[in-house]
This record gives sequence, structure tokens and C-alpha cells, in this order.
Amino acid sequence: MNIPDTNTKTFLQVIDALGGEEYSYYVFDIKHVEDKDSDKKIQIAIKINVPQSERLRAATNIQQALISDGLNVIRGTVKEPTKPQLDVYFPNRDNKQIIRIEIKPANSAGSGGGAAATKIQECGQCLYAAMKMYSFPNSPLTNGSRQYFTDEHYSIAASHCDIPGVKLDEIMSLPAEWKDSFMMGANKIHQLLGGSGYEFVRGDDKIDDGAIKNAFNRVKDQAKPKLASEDKWNPADIWAVKKTAKANIIKKLNAENTIGGLNALLQELCISKELVGISLKKSDSTASLVLKNAESAAVRKKNSSATFNKQKSTSGIIFDNGKNMKDEDKKYPMDVYIYHGSGNFDKFQARNFGGQTKGDWKLELKGRLAAQGKVQGSIVYDIMKDSGASGLPDIAEWSKCSPTASKTVKDAITNELYNLLSDFSATGLSTAPKDKNNMISLINMRPQSWRYSKLSGLRLLKWLSANTTTASDCIKQLYLYAGSQSDSSSVYYKLS
Repeated sequence: MNIPDTNTKTFLQVIDALGGEEYSYYVFDIKHVEDKDSDKKIQIAIKINVPQSERLRAATNIQQALISDGLNVIRGTVKEPTKPQLDVYFPNRDNKQIIRIEIKPANSAGSGGGAAATKIQECGQCLYAAMKMYSFPNSPLTNGSRQYFTDEHYSIAASHCDIPGVKLDEIMSLPAEWKDSFMMGANKIHQLLGGSGYEFVRGDDKIDDGAIKNAFNRVKDQAKPKLASEDKWNPADIWAVKKTAKANIIKKLNAENTIGGLNALLQELCISKELVGISLKKSDSTASLVLKNAESAAVRKKNSSATFNKQKSTSGIIFDNGKNMKDEDKKYPMDVYIYHGSGNFDKFQARNFGGQTKGDWKLELKGRLAAQGKVQGSIVYDIMKDSGASGLPDIAEWSKCSPTASKTVKDAITNELYNLLSDFSATGLSTAPKDKNNMISLINMRPQSWRYSKLSGLRLLKWLSANTTTASDCIKQLYLYAGSQSDSSSVYYKLS
């Protein structure tokens, strides 16, 4: 699959939007790609498979993610405006060329029909790692060898996996793109582990959802900053365990009652290659396997290049994206981007992830191919306090941002938003005296979720901009935490 360079950036934004912390729609087929010089409207066609009951929600999640990333997205057709089909327009092409996303129902025996897509994909990597180790130990798996895989190969591999909740035919029915990705990953895993004697597990009741999860739950309250989830401690999706050491590994994990001791044990087991956790991230055309958190927390902090980029963060604030945009969310984006570097993907997205019904403000660490992790708003400020920050602003109160709030409260929120947008010279906000009342009126009319999200993000950005020295240390710690590299995070390999 060759995506023309002129289409690559938007295509990668689409792929990024297919996955978030609360959803994953990575069971898809690239149905068609136009050549570089093509002037056809549909440049790339993608079909995504999700359960029937998830189609409308999937369309909404993907659309919101793309809009928040600055793209113009039209949903449905004139006759069926809610149809789960998205047309994603390439910027600066006069709305003439698109990536079309069709969200189709997965049948019960097909991709994603019997279990969550992420579970099938993670179990698929287990299966292919075992197939490489036990069926093809002396030759690398390649795209060409896929046609020679037999039922026996899959059956042998499955006997060396513990992947409850996923059927073999669900993995076998995944699109070719995923199978090729599994093969690249399997080759890298085999290079790391070598030999044989391993079992690959995901969600089993002995290792993954057994001794490891139980150990984490015993010690998680000792972590500082507080760990919002097991993923922030160790993001491994699958585990390779040496069969002969399995019983002893479980015994040792069951004996650990401190987070320091647990992390030291996982470090020891990783070095000996008796228990290796692997986090799965989307890759390009090649795979890499990188060890994470093997060094001390102090070294991780020292080596991190993340720092607060004030100029890039403060110059990209948007109030009104354009006068002719029909989509309100696109026209008035609710997010604020905080940059930890100079690259276009070196950023946190600060926004409300609670939709239109509740306040759930978080920072999400973005990446070139996929989001890298979220940080809950309250934990954002805990981390910043631990980094020496003081005088921090409050996250906006959801109720005070409501259209039904008292006039006094509503006016106070509106004025604060206007002043913050003015301070940052937000795109689409006129500060001319003759336009002020109109701007105030537009802000006053924005929905509750927008007011809550924009205000929370702008308050944080204002503080960071006024405290640049401390801000860089805060951003570094937030970056490490979001990427599961905090002081209390444990060792794992990242396959991408």
C-alpha cells in the first residue's frame, strides 16, 4: 500500500482517530488508494468493521477526534445525515478531495464481531508470536509466507497461548494488514526471546489478569503520583512467560507487597527473560521493539526531551475556525493544544472527553500514529504540585458552565473566556471595541461542554505561560506519566 506523500499527513490523522483510550476501531480494510496525480474525489477509501450496535457510536467518536485535530468532516449523506459514513476533506483543496470512511457491521464470525477489536488484535499478536516460535523458528515470517499457513500451524500456535475470550477464527478473519503487522511483530519478539519454551498470554487468570493484576492492586496506593490505572504502571498488552518458570513466577508475584519490590521483581524477570511484558502500538511498514523503564526514574527524567514550548502552544489558540463552516464543533473547537516540543505531533490535547452530558477534562498525549495516553484532570494538577508548582488554577466547574446557570455566574464565565482568548490572540476573535459585544454574545451561546473544556484548557495554558521555568518540569513529568514512564512505572517492551 503506497499512500502518496501529498495525502500522507491526513491519512495518518485518520488512522490516529481510529483509536483512543475508551475505544479502538483498528479492524479495517484499505479498500482503495488513488495514485499521486489522480484528480478523483475519493482519494482513499477505508472500511471499518465494528459490531452493529457500535456503528453510530464509532462514527461519532471518529468524527469528534478528526474535528478536534483540525479536519473538516462531513457525516452521512443528504438522504441519510446520520449514516455511519464519514468524508474527511484534505485541507486546502477547495473541498474537492476526500478520504471516505465507511463503518460496516462485523458479522458474528468475522473481524471484531465476537469480542472487542483490541482484544482480538492483541490475542492475534500472541498467536503469531507462537506460530513464529513453534512452526517457523528458522525462517522469518513474511507477507509471502501467509499463503502457506495451514490450520495445523494455527492450531499448534494456539496450544502455546492462553488468550481467553477470543476464538481462533476471529483472529484468522482479520484483514491482511493486521496479519502482516503480526508477522513483523512476531519476528521481533522471536529475535528478543530466541529458542522456545514460551507461552504467550493475554487476559489469562494466572499471569496477566491473575498474579500481575493482583500484585498491582495490592501496591497501587503506594505510588506517587497516584496511578489512575494499571496501564499507567505497566502498559504491556501481552506477556511472554517461560513455561518452566511459570509456577515460581506466580509465587514470587504473590509475595510482593510494595511497589518498589514489585517493580524490582519485574526488572529481574525481564532481564532473565522469564517474564516479558510487551505493549503493542501501531507501526508503519517496519517494526521495532524497544525496552522501556529499564533505567531509574531519575535517568528517565534526565533523558526526556519534553519541555514546555510556549511560543507554539500560545500561537495556536482558535476561537472561530472560519465563517463558512457548517459544523459547530469544527467552527468553534473546544480543545487547547499544549506543546512539549517543536514537532507537529509533540503535543497534549486538553479537552473535555465527557461529550455533551458531563465534564471529564483530561490531557491526551498525541502521537504520529496513535494517541499515547490520557491524564485525568485532577491527576494533572497532582503531578504539577509534585513538580513544585504553586498557585495553580482550578479546573472549570461543569455546573457553572451550564446555559441554565444564573446570569451572574454565566456572565463571569463568559467574560473570563473572552479575556483569555484575547490574551492569546485567538484566531477568529475580534478584539476591536465595536465587535466586543458580538464576541461576548457568541461565547455566551456556546454549549456547556465547550465552555467547560475551553476554560479549563486556557486556565492551564495561562499558568504555564506565566511560569515557564516550573512549567517545563511539569510538562516533562506529565509526558512521562502519560507515556507510562512515571517514577512508579515498571519495565516493559514497546512493539511499534
